[in-house]
This record gives sequence, C-alpha cells and structure tokens, in this order.
Amino acid sequence: MKAVGYHENLPISKVGALREVDVDRPEPGEHDLLVLVRATSVNPVDIKTRLGKPASPEAPRILGWDASGEVVAMGAAVKGFEIGDEVWYAGDITRPGSDAEFQCVDARIAAKKPESLSHVEAAAMPLTSLTAWECLFDRLGYDEEPSAHNARTPLLLINGAGGLGSMVLQCCTFAGIPVTATASRTSSREWCQKLGAAEVIGHEEIGEVADGTFPRIVCAHDTDAYFEEMARLVAPQGWVCAVASTKQKHDIQPLMAKSAGFVWELMFTRSMYHTDDMDRQGEILRRVAELVEGGVMQTTLTEELSGLSAATFTRAHERVETGSMIGKLVVGLA
Repeated sequence: MKAVGYHENLPISKVGALREVDVDRPEPGEHDLLVLVRATSVNPVDIKTRLGKPASPEAPRILGWDASGEVVAMGAAVKGFEIGDEVWYAGDITRPGSDAEFQCVDARIAAKKPESLSHVEAAAMPLTSLTAWECLFDRLGYDEEPSAHNARTPLLLINGAGGLGSMVLQCCTFAGIPVTATASRTSSREWCQKLGAAEVIGHEEIGEVADGTFPRIVCAHDTDAYFEEMARLVAPQGWVCAVASTKQKHDIQPLMAKSAGFVWELMFTRSMYHTDDMDRQGEILRRVAELVEGGVMQTTLTEELSGLSAATFTRAHERVETGSMIGKLVVGLA
C-alpha cells in the first residue's frame, strides 16, 4: 500500500525529508480495527518524530496520529464495531501512523465518528480532544459536568488558539470552567473568545498577573519558556499541567511552599503502556462525539490540503512548523 514517511531525520526544507513509500498492508491483531484512512491531521508530534526518531530506507517510519476513516476488517476480540463503521482515533505512537492508505488501530482507543462531521472535519479533533480531556479531567481534577468545584476553580490556558488550546476552551465551556487564555494576535484573540474564553490576555501580559492567581494552569505551548511564570502564577495547593517536552532543567522548589503540583499529560501513555484503563480513550471519543452531535462542541479544522503524497505532507509540515496555526490543518486522503 502507499504511505508517506521518512528514511532519515531531516529538516523539512531538505529534499526527501518526507517520501512516498510502498509498504505491506497491515493485518489486524485480535484487538485491532483495520481502517481505510480518509483524512489525517498534522500535529507538532509529527514534526518532533520526523526530526528525532530513527528510520531507514529498509524501515521507513510512517507518521500521522489523528485520523478518520472506514473499518474494513477487524480482529476476533473486537466488540462494538462492524465492517463499514466510520471511526475516528488518535492512534498509538509506537505503531505505524495514519499517513497511509490503511492503518491498524486498537479498537479500545477508537470510537465511531460524529455523523454530522465529514472525515476531514473529524480528523482535526481526536488527538487534541483526548489531550484536552485528559489534562482537565484526568490530571487536574475538574468534574466532567458543570459543578460548583469547576465554577470556583479558574484555569489559565497558555496558547489558547492552537489545536490543543482550541479543544481545552471547548471542554471548559461545556464543563463550566472559567478560563483565561493567552493569545497575542487579533485573529487569535477573536478565536479564543469565539470558543468561550472568559478573558484573553497577550503572552507578554502574563508577567503583569499577580502571583498565585490561578488554581489550575494548562500549558499548551513551550514548557521551558513558561515554567518559571507558571510556578509563580499557580495558587497554593494548585496544579500545573504541561504537554510539551523540555530541553532545560527546571527548579521545582518554588512549588514547595505552595504545596503545588506539576503533572505531565501525554496522550499516548495509555496505548504505549497498555494500561488497565486503555479503553478510557474510546470512552472519551464517544463522549466528544455526543457533544459534537449535540451542537456543544465543534471541529477545529481551519486549513485543508488534499492528497496522499510527499508534496502535500511537506506543505503541511511546513505550515505547522511556522508555529502560527489557529486550529488544525487536515489532509484529505480520499
């Protein structure tokens, strides 16, 4: 089958950074769905993997961890799905990705996509929906429905207009969490306001916010750049959740006097380690689908490309690497 991947770690400006490759069509394991991929999104994790994970001409690495498609086969242990079902999922970073004609994904981390969304609209959402949901409800202790606890526990969201920030804002809106988002451009500010931010401040304004203002903080951007400010801004007994890996060492001592906590969120943890609650991700995607169908949540698709080709995905990587995306970029494959 045809796929797009890489042989060596190259900047996207280099010829051959991404290549079209011919690989065997995967065979589903006992828990797997075999999916005909209709659309896939490009995320920062694709960039980091292309630049950092080894590959070779004999073993090219296929990228892509956001997809929507159609089930064409399944393993014997799969329950709740049928051939022909339209599904969405973020996948497993330890397995070949969705920049391909077909992909195998564990059924426990997939769900039926919202019927009201096209495949392209749907593919914008799984990875960021899962990450946002896990940040807020699994890591930071918010309730999954509006509650007094949510209402009295405001959140600072750093980088509100990106793919992840866009989903955090929507989760906060339906769960009744007051959220202050950071965004500097006019278009980014308007996007955050549209998605429900109670307040939007510029990145440069963070330094003006009083110490200990926020009981919860989600950093959807550069952890290194904001670590010291987050340690200052988090309230006593509060929590900070970050998603971007660090290149620097940081002093956590400032968190001690506040009895404040720092926690990581990696959407791939459950599938990487086959945790006992791995099926939680399927449950989250089913819940998000219900919210979409109910008009409570919406796709974050803002840019679209077409075609399973190295040229198309090179353009997509170039765009994501600018760091100026609002919402998500999706590539339609069929």
